[in-house]
Amino acid sequence: MKNISSVAKIGLVLSFGLASGAFAQDFCNASHSGTKKTVSFSVGAGADKGETGPIGDFHYEQWNKSGSATTDFYTDGSFSCSFSNTDDFLCREGLFYGSNSGKDPLSVGNLVADYSMKTFTNEKSISYAYAGIYGWMQNPLIEWYIVDNWGPASRPNWLGTSQGKITVDGAEYEIFTADANRASIEGNKPFKQIYSLRSTARKCGTISITEHFKAWKQKGITLGKSLYEAKILGEAGQYPEQQGASGKIDFNYAKVYVSDGPSKPTSSSSTAAPKSSSSKGSAAVSGTIDACKDQMGHEGNGKTDRGRDNSSVTGNVGSTPYHYEIWYQGGNNSMTYYDNGTYKASWSNTGDFLARVGFKYDEKQTYEQVGPIDAYFKWSKQGSAGGYNYIGIYGWTVDPLVEYYIVDDWFNKPGANLLGQRKGEFTVDGDTYEIWQNTRVNKPSIKGDQTFPQFFSVRKSARSCGHIDITAHFKKWESLGMKMGKMYEAKVLVEAGGGTGSFDVTYFKMTDKKHPLPQPESSSSSEAKSSSSKKVESSSSRTGIHMAPRTELKSGVVQVFDMQGRYLGNVKVEAGASVNDAIKANFKNSGIYMVKQGAYMQRFSVK
Repeated sequence: MKNISSVAKIGLVLSFGLASGAFAQDFCNASHSGTKKTVSFSVGAGADKGETGPIGDFHYEQWNKSGSATTDFYTDGSFSCSFSNTDDFLCREGLFYGSNSGKDPLSVGNLVADYSMKTFTNEKSISYAYAGIYGWMQNPLIEWYIVDNWGPASRPNWLGTSQGKITVDGAEYEIFTADANRASIEGNKPFKQIYSLRSTARKCGTISITEHFKAWKQKGITLGKSLYEAKILGEAGQYPEQQGASGKIDFNYAKVYVSDGPSKPTSSSSTAAPKSSSSKGSAAVSGTIDACKDQMGHEGNGKTDRGRDNSSVTGNVGSTPYHYEIWYQGGNNSMTYYDNGTYKASWSNTGDFLARVGFKYDEKQTYEQVGPIDAYFKWSKQGSAGGYNYIGIYGWTVDPLVEYYIVDDWFNKPGANLLGQRKGEFTVDGDTYEIWQNTRVNKPSIKGDQTFPQFFSVRKSARSCGHIDITAHFKKWESLGMKMGKMYEAKVLVEAGGGTGSFDVTYFKMTDKKHPLPQPESSSSSEAKSSSSKKVESSSSRTGIHMAPRTELKSGVVQVFDMQGRYLGNVKVEAGASVNDAIKANFKNSGIYMVKQGAYMQRFSVK
């Protein structure tokens, strides 16, 4: 069903670091840019043809068996292709290493792809389709796919023998292997095929290509010793072949690159989130956070609260800016929260149970005044949750009184019977959310029994880690006439309407204008001498953080960050002990760390 004519060696290898354009924009809404090259040709019945070559920093290929096709390839990596009356059609653009390149797939670097595609349009007689990442390996010859979308066709069930499942980029993929004997980059001959098939289709996101390679090898699947290519692909065809497939595939953003390391640059649409599209300004998040890969876990001594029936129990989470709350009706329930905001929750025989951690506000500011609110998370769930359940972001506003949910995960996906009236949809953070509004009449609220609206954004495909641009949802709701009030809270929530189950948040960060990630002082900025007892305000004071002389740091718990502003964890410094020794004992590595205690931050060089 596939490809391809052989091509000349180009040997093009790219390395895009944090300067990649994807770092600075939400690529789900990007448009084609750069110089365009149009490839167009027709092929007679039973014949095939391909055209390939370099374009800017990338490499393109169009191939079809019978019928006609036209593709506009752009130097920014994006492309748009149309096909008519074909048996099989492929268009792709990305990285090309060449025939027998000698580049081991696991040694070329951390391969990553960012993409956004419009759904297949003008489709006709398409019986199979693949959109995602595609390529070949040699020695042995292997055709490989990472399939994120299947357009108008049904989810593929013909891919071969299942080799198990993996979770990567916030979703489950099933791995398949198959044998083929037809056209290949080495002519007509037998070869192996490897597929990773996503559990639910998506139209925008980041694919960690190297993580799939690693997973395939861990499953005992033999990889080729030479990577031939890694490209973003659109493919469609008809089977049995009747020269009838027609349609259009448009990748409005497409970029394959070798990242600098495990923290890859990407947009808010993926599991790794840089500055959010709604988080512009001096308080924006610093650096890249990948909640699906970065390690956190529970830090410090856990504190358990069993709550009280029909009454909220709430309070601060240690010395962090976070706040917890537990509420339920009946049953045996509890939550345990930790010093870094991570938490666990469990419930049994409850009518309704809510546990949440995040920001608590003073009911005096709107979300615009609070500033951009972002959440970074990783969680897992076990058991059951009754007739309704929501996992994601939760909160209330006042004046007007509104209860709101951003639902990213569930035990059973909530339906219209719970959500009320469908108001619309929009795409953010790598997927489409459906927007709903419901009315609760004389029901419990933060202001006693009241009548109030509920606002919902429900993600089309569930995920267990990533980034949520909370403010983007608020803005979309208001554009649909769903008026928000002054902020009471924004928290990561699990809610269960029954059953017996548990929930575990193992990665947790939230930021807003008042609580950005700390901005490390540059090496050129002034520092206080260790003998000084006066506090010296650094250039980062606009975020409410001051650089402190060493005498300001006292024994107790301190927060530790790397020089990119990423939170590493808490360290307890005993009275009379060295902060340097405490950091080294906890994090093992030498280097420069930023240590924060209260409103003060100081750089430490650990050897």
